[in-house]
Amino acid sequence: MEVINTGGPAFGQVVELRCVRVDPFGGEEYEPALAQGGMTMRDYFASKALQGMLANAGGPIQANGISGWALVNATHDQVAAEAYAWANAMLKAREAK
Repeated sequence: MEVINTGGPAFGQVVELRCVRVDPFGGEEYEPALAQGGMTMRDYFASKALQGMLANAGGPIQANGISGWALVNATHDQVAAEAYAWANAMLKAREAK
């Protein structure tokens, strides 16, 4: 199974969860645990790439090839896949410091 680099959380949200363990004699113990939630950097980059592609009037959804895009008359799935390809490229560029 391929491991996908998600880039970690996009907005650094860390939540402390408290788990309670109760013993039968009335004592309680709290075990703190940290959890990260929210959107990943990969999802954030893909959403920005998708926003740019859809905002461009000559983008991948148009009905002709005048724009110069390689992706023309694309389906929703093709456009989404292209957005994630851009996100993967941005994550790769971040690693190459």
